[in-house]
Amino acid sequence: MNVHEHHRQEGHAPVDQAEPQAADALKDPVCGMVVTKQSPHRREHDGRPYYFCSAGCEARFADDPGRYLRPASPARPAAVAAPAAPASTLYTCPMHPEIRQDHPGNCPKCGMTLEPLLP
Repeated sequence: MNVHEHHRQEGHAPVDQAEPQAADALKDPVCGMVVTKQSPHRREHDGRPYYFCSAGCEARFADDPGRYLRPASPARPAAVAAPAAPASTLYTCPMHPEIRQDHPGNCPKCGMTLEPLLP
């Protein structure tokens, strides 16, 4: 059984598929599942309570809390600033070439960064 099969077996939904969250909904620090303060799987660490979706996630947390509490490393390095384009430059989306505007920004269809339209 992989790390999250127990969630599917117990009828839990991943965070991105969860129903709208109640005011007391929290995130399991091990797997990211939505849990509430009513969960029977609870552990305190450094004076703060943490709630879990299952005994398995609680046990993994107990073995190495720091692993689950460390801030995530950046997914990619910071972008290097591109040289300024001339004022007359048009910008377009690589995926939606019909999108054109006279200033940089994001595509309204897909959110990708607009790129200068090259001659």
